[in-house]
Amino acid sequence: MKAMPAGNRAWPARMAAAASPMWTAFVGSVLLSLIAIGTGGTLNRDGMLYVDTARVFLQGGFSAAREAFAWPFLPILMAVVSQATGLGLENTGYLLNILFMAGACALLVACAARLFPEAAWPICLVLLATPGLNDYRNEVLREYGCWFFIMLSFWLALRWSAAPRWRSALAVQAALGAAVLFRPEALAFFPALILWQLYESPAGERWRRVLMIGGLPLIGLAILVALRAGGQLPGRLAGDLGRLSVARFDSKAQAIGAVLHEYAREQAHTILFFGSLAIIPLKFAKMMGVLLAPLFFPCVTQSGLRTVLARSQIFAWAFVAHLLVLMVFVTDMQFLAGRYVALLTLLAVPPTGYGLWLLMQRFPRWKTALVFVALLLMVSNAVTFAPGKRQYVEAGAWLAQNAKESPRIYIESARTAYYAGWRFAGRPEPELRASLPEALAQGQYDLVVLEVSRKDPDVAPWLEKAGLREIKRFSHPNRDAVIVAEPLAGKNQDSASKTPRMRAKTGAIE
Repeated sequence: MKAMPAGNRAWPARMAAAASPMWTAFVGSVLLSLIAIGTGGTLNRDGMLYVDTARVFLQGGFSAAREAFAWPFLPILMAVVSQATGLGLENTGYLLNILFMAGACALLVACAARLFPEAAWPICLVLLATPGLNDYRNEVLREYGCWFFIMLSFWLALRWSAAPRWRSALAVQAALGAAVLFRPEALAFFPALILWQLYESPAGERWRRVLMIGGLPLIGLAILVALRAGGQLPGRLAGDLGRLSVARFDSKAQAIGAVLHEYAREQAHTILFFGSLAIIPLKFAKMMGVLLAPLFFPCVTQSGLRTVLARSQIFAWAFVAHLLVLMVFVTDMQFLAGRYVALLTLLAVPPTGYGLWLLMQRFPRWKTALVFVALLLMVSNAVTFAPGKRQYVEAGAWLAQNAKESPRIYIESARTAYYAGWRFAGRPEPELRASLPEALAQGQYDLVVLEVSRKDPDVAPWLEKAGLREIKRFSHPNRDAVIVAEPLAGKNQDSASKTPRMRAKTGAIE
């Protein structure tokens, strides 16, 4: 039998390398993102804001982008990449998110393979199947860039920990600094890295390593404290740090106490605090789904929990750091978007994957069933069968054809404005609708575009009372709608904001 040529022998090795957990996570993430985007319908609100800000940046530069959005790094990156590639801004946003998410997945698996080498494949499977991560793949978000650079900093930190050098330590801090450009709360991971080294480092090198990995962040913290004391912090950072205000918490507790039973008013602070915090575990459990079982399975084994805690300190400290950030946010705002909790699910993937590996070892006959459930979960979370919010697209197209952007058009539906090619930012909020009748009485508007939820009462009586007549309605199958209306008093007047085609259509309706 002839020996296989050297070139041919290299192919199996290349195929094996290509099928590594890290590359499988990257390719699998790209495919899931493409499926989610292809079935996901319309662009999300945040994505519209970023596209609008990128457009403003191309037209007016950095200062104009800052006015449109306070933390504009992702929109600026979208604008630069769009100009370099020729892609549209929206497609550029999707492309960046696909690559950032896939890169974050690959880096997380690479980190986990160092900590749990025997469980690398189950960790890859859990990562791609986690509902809290797949639920947002069809959206353009800053989170993906933030997650990528967080995972890059962790990967660099693990390599640095094996061979500490100053250049490597600076690379870790630079990667985490890049994550802050996407979301400022990533600053919380600097102390997480410091605490990781305090517990992980050999006793003789502990303070040297802490200085290497945490020296610059500590200097940066001192600068932030000085800037805050002088009232010179950037608006976004000042707002985020302002959530730590005890006075704000007291005022909210007093407002809640005013509507409580008189015997419960003394407990208003306790009710507000623990009631707000309860949102976090509820959201986390929902976003983990059935994967909570492998996450907690090490707790019931003799050595599993000890192994998880000993091996995954960098992820454990990061989990605690982000949990504290969420606690501050939720006690201030009393709500928590699922994508804020998604990072917790990402940080929980290594111990969850290790728990799945333990389950497979304990119950080998279940292995095929467990893999099948994970694959089913993976696909079901990425594919969206619900109809897209086409009412915004249709209403925007109608406005683009029948009206010109003007201050005399009241449009509270920013998503409709986006699809009309108008400015997305700076639109009035729906709660300002109460002052609309007075503005109409003063003749400030010639056209009104309202966003109506199916949960709202019938809007027809309000329209009549406000002196408006509905001329067009664009409805979603779930009965959410965009309504275009005009003032009754001005139905025979031609407005400079209306095109001849629109006047002809409204006349036909009359």
